[in-house]
Formats: sequence, structure tokens, C-alpha cells
Amino acid sequence: MRIAEDYLSLRNVFSEYAEGESFHVSMGDLAEIWYCTPRNAKLIVTKMIELEWIRFVSGRGRGNTSELTLLLPFDQLLLHTAEDLVKQGNVPGAFDWLKTYEGAVEVRTQFLQWLTGYFGYSSENRNGDRTMETLRLPIYREIVTLDPASAMFSLDTHIISQICSRLVEYEPETGVIRPGVAHHWETNEDGTEWTFFLHKGFWFHNGREVTAEEVKSSLLRLREPSCSHRWLANDISRIDIDGRYKVKITLCKPNRRFLWFMSHTAASIVLGENSCDLKAKYVPVGSGPYHIVEFHSGKCVLEVFPSYHGQRGMMDRIEIIIVPANEAEACFGTSPGVLSVVTGEFQVPSTAMPQQETMTGVLMLTLNMKKEGWLRDWPLRKAIVHSIDRIRMIEELPEPWGYPVKGFSLKHEMDPKDLLYRPNEARLALSNSGYDGQPLRLLTYGRHATAAAWLKQQYEAIGIRIEVNILPWSEMMEPSTIAQADLLLFEAVLSEGPLRLLEYFLSEGSFLRSSLSNEICEKIDNRTFAMLADPEVVAEEKWLQETEEELHRASACVFLTSKSVTTLYDSTLQNVKVNPKGWVDFSSIWYKPKK
Repeated sequence: MRIAEDYLSLRNVFSEYAEGESFHVSMGDLAEIWYCTPRNAKLIVTKMIELEWIRFVSGRGRGNTSELTLLLPFDQLLLHTAEDLVKQGNVPGAFDWLKTYEGAVEVRTQFLQWLTGYFGYSSENRNGDRTMETLRLPIYREIVTLDPASAMFSLDTHIISQICSRLVEYEPETGVIRPGVAHHWETNEDGTEWTFFLHKGFWFHNGREVTAEEVKSSLLRLREPSCSHRWLANDISRIDIDGRYKVKITLCKPNRRFLWFMSHTAASIVLGENSCDLKAKYVPVGSGPYHIVEFHSGKCVLEVFPSYHGQRGMMDRIEIIIVPANEAEACFGTSPGVLSVVTGEFQVPSTAMPQQETMTGVLMLTLNMKKEGWLRDWPLRKAIVHSIDRIRMIEELPEPWGYPVKGFSLKHEMDPKDLLYRPNEARLALSNSGYDGQPLRLLTYGRHATAAAWLKQQYEAIGIRIEVNILPWSEMMEPSTIAQADLLLFEAVLSEGPLRLLEYFLSEGSFLRSSLSNEICEKIDNRTFAMLADPEVVAEEKWLQETEEELHRASACVFLTSKSVTTLYDSTLQNVKVNPKGWVDFSSIWYKPKK
């Protein structure tokens, strides 16, 4: 982009000359314009000649001026530079670039037309007879990490599921466990010993075979103190290897649902790094249907893995472009093969494109009982729980809200009532609390900013002061951030089944557990361990019911409304499957041209 800025500097200084009109200039003049040495000015001139932006005829002899001709129109350079920034994965930079020069020329409209057409399906011939099919997606949130052992957000875990494999796979819709890296498994009577038999010829993306050694090292990563998901491996007492394709895992307590744990994204089998304390831009070497070929803050590119053990992905290349939430609506388009997953960043416009709405979770507010302060006071927590009119919230906020919820359930009631809204009870509890008006700090990310502002207004109407802080996704996950918050507003994703609930209750890095008192955590742990050891299916429902009752008795969190994800796609895209994470399975999509 620097070379473009240098050209625009020339265009501004010599604005009296039209494109194609020659004028005289010295190398010293150019060095002064570009704030560089004459030697560097010569390098810049050479680059612009190569790009065919200028024509330059050097003056002969010392002291003679040269002849310069500007060839590229101002608006064309602005537009092409913005386009190049998008292709590099720097969408915010493209918008900032145009804003810098908007006073000189209006090219934003042209840019938006190009941008909306940039997303979607494209194909190109490679090596003569091979076609590379690409699907380019706008995503309206950042990718925080692709390290399986650290990932907490749905987008991150979705991408990890596309590039990594696990011992087994769990289907939330049916509750069925299917083979993954392991083709068979056995357990003893009480669920303390689990033996897995691995597929032969299951390959990592770098060509190495997946063996028992990599399974062991991947699971041992989860036991490190810095790992967000060490709860998955806390009860593993030893891992024994018997040859290349057999692994025996011994637990220190019974867990008849250990296969759930082994299907978790964090239990993905990866090659290489043993440390859980990795940089945010770590890219795992996995064995999934796609592998990462490019990854930085604005762009993630996946290409199909031809040696994948399962069915090959139909789309050869997936380009994920991160779009700022404030520009999301402007980037929405209807070009051929376009696919867009909207999770509340903007109101879905009216369109004839096919849509799928998937109920994914519940919006909830945690109350930090670990932190010294007013939230250790039960009457104040009770007032916070019962003072919100959830039906009114749904009516007033223009987002994909569903219905009021009172717990961790996505079952839709025909005539949903807000059973938790008890304004008189809330006022009485507040008056009994002794609360002195000290502001409570509410943290959330941009996706829930509108809801946070609405909640602030409602709470302050009854006398509870709220200070809202909107943070980046990555910062929200910092333990120090969570510890200092009074309230955390987030969506608990429930569509992935009981395993995600276990994560919220057992993971030290989860927003929910990190806010609960040690006493409540101990009760939940004991109840959970009993459920995991119980062979009866009915134990799962009883566990959830009793855990919800525990949270309600303590007024430990605020259940608000159900949340959904809207997936819009062009009719040329076939077999678009929205998974329980609320994202699209890349490997199943294929393109069917219109007749």
C-alpha cells in the first residue's frame, strides 16, 4: 500500500496535470515529495514504471530535469488498492483507505459493488485439465485461536473440526457415537478403562501416519495447568500404548460417558507441539478433510486434503475473510454461490435466497460470586435475576431472538411465558440488599452490544447501576478479564448436546464456572461425577434438572432468551448443512450452475 500512497502524493502535488500529460521534475523534487533520499526515489520510480503507473524519461546530464507522465487515474488507484487489501484479508484496512481519500473522489459505491461480488463461488483452471473450485465467505467475528486445547468459541471449534480428527465423533442430533481415528473401542464394566483401536492409513496433513503415540501426546497436552480444557483429562491416571494402533486409557474414577469427552474438539489428535501455552496464531497439523494454507488476523484459507480418510470435500478451497461488524451489512451480497452465516451482527435483509435458521443456544448473564463485592449478596443477585422482562426484550431488540428461557433448554414452548420476570419480588429484594449504587461492570463482545445497552437501561430503571464494556473476543477469554468482571453477557451454545454443558460446568475457563462460588462448584462437581458413573440414560436429565435448580436457588446467573443463527446461501450451492455449532460443514457443499 505504501507505493499507492507515494503515487497519490504525486497526484496531489501535480494535480494541475491530467493523466497522460507530461511535465518536468527532478529526482530531488521527487525525494522531497516522498521524504526519502534520491537513491530511494529512484527505486520508487522504477517500481511505478514496472506497474505501468507512470512514464519516466530521465534527463541527460547533471542538473537536467526528467520528464514524468502520470498514467493511472486517481479513483482507479484508490479502488484497486482497496481491492488488493481485501484479497490480502485486510477488510478494515480497505475501508480505512477509502475513508482517508473520500474527500477527493467517491469510489466507495464502486468498491462495495466489487466487494459483494467478491464473496461466493469461483473457479479457475489449474494445470490445464484441473479446476480449482473456491468458496469465499465473509465472517463477522475474529478467529481467536485454532489450538484445539485452547479454543472456546464456536467459530474456532468449527474450523478446528474441519482440519482435525478425534478418536470418535458424537452426533448431537441422534446421540450416536461414530468412529473417528478409532474404528473400535472397548471398556470395562465400571467405565474406568477404555481401549481404542486405531485405523491404519489415517494420515496427518504433512504425510505422517496417525499412530497411538500422537493420540497419547495430544491427550497429555490437555493435562497442562495452562490448558483451558484440562477438565477433559483430569481423571486420566495413565495412557498405555500397545503397538502403533492400540491405546488404553485408565481413569481414576468411573466415567461411562468418556466417549463424549473423546469427541470434544479439544481432544483432537494433532502432530507436533506438546505445549498448551501456544501463540494465538498457532496452526495445528491435523488429519481432517481440510488443511490450513494461510492464517492471519484477517484471513483463513483452507484447502481440501486429498488423503483424508473419509469422504473428500467437494469444494477445493475455502477462503474465510474477516469483516468488521460495523461493515457487515455493507458487505452482504447475493452474488453466485454466496454463503453468509449471520449470528446477530446485523439484521438480515429481505432476500429471495434460501435461509436456514438454527436455534443454537441461550443468552445469559453470569454474576461473579468469586469476586469481592456486592454480587456475593444474595438479595441483590435475586433482584438482578427477576427484574428483566424477557418478552419485552425480544420485542424491542432487532436481533434473532426466539423466546424467554428459564434454563439450559432449547425446547420451544407453544405459548412461552417469562416465568422469571417478577418485578415486585425484584424491588423487594433490592431494598433488602443494602446495595449502595456502586456500578457493576458488565463485559461482553460486539455481537451482544445492543443487548448489553438494553439491559443497562432496564437495570438502571430500578436502581442498579451498570457500566458496559465491549471487548474483543480474544480479550474476553483472558482469566484476568473474567476475574475482574461483575457480569458477563454471552451465549451458551447448547445445540452441541450435553458435552457443551459439561464444559460450561467443569471448565475453569468457562464464563459460567469462573463466576460461581466454590461451594456451588463443589456441589455441581459431585453431582456431575455421579451422573458420569451412572449407566442409566435417565441420570442425564436428572443431573441437568438438579443443576439448574441449584443455580436458581442461589440466583447464580440470569437466563434471558434463546438465540439463533441465520444461514443464507445462493441456490447454486447444494447440500448446505448447518451443524450444531451453527456453522456450515464445508466438506459437504458443492456447486450446481444454474441452467
